Amino acid sequence: MPASCRPRCRRCATFIDAAKKGQITFAVFHILGPTIASLDEITETAAYLGDARYFTVKNFINNTHFFEWDEATHASYFKQVKDAIELVIPKLNEMATEQVELASVPYVTFIANKKQSGEPASYSFVLRGYVRHWLGNVWAEYDRINLTDIVAARAPTATVTKVQARG
Repeated sequence: MPASCRPRCRRCATFIDAAKKGQITFAVFHILGPTIASLDEITETAAYLGDARYFTVKNFINNTHFFEWDEATHASYFKQVKDAIELVIPKLNEMATEQVELASVPYVTFIANKKQSGEPASYSFVLRGYVRHWLGNVWAEYDRINLTDIVAARAPTATVTKVQARG
């Protein structure tokens, strides 16, 4: 057990027990980087997951390139996590990202051309279009993995592609 978790072990155990009893839905969204070090985190995390839903997330927030792991490397990491599901968050245009951050509003508020106060804003029509398209792709990924069903603790309505150990 990592030293950082030891002071909270009782709380961690209570949380995991609540998930086992069906009192809460436990899902882990593991944001992966493009390195082996990021994959090593899977090993550390897997021991604590129990029956949690496990999602590996490739977030292309910048020009990150995720290498395709050879079969042996892939199997050595992903066999440790039962039924891991891969989620891919596409890259948003850098200028659009910057403008949303400068506006300090949620994506949907930016798309709606509103300020934090709810008053009309004058954000770029083109950048709002980029954000609208990107957000539509993100929501499509959420739909693909049945995120609403998972959060609502319902049985998934569709089959999703799972990352499975090869070999």
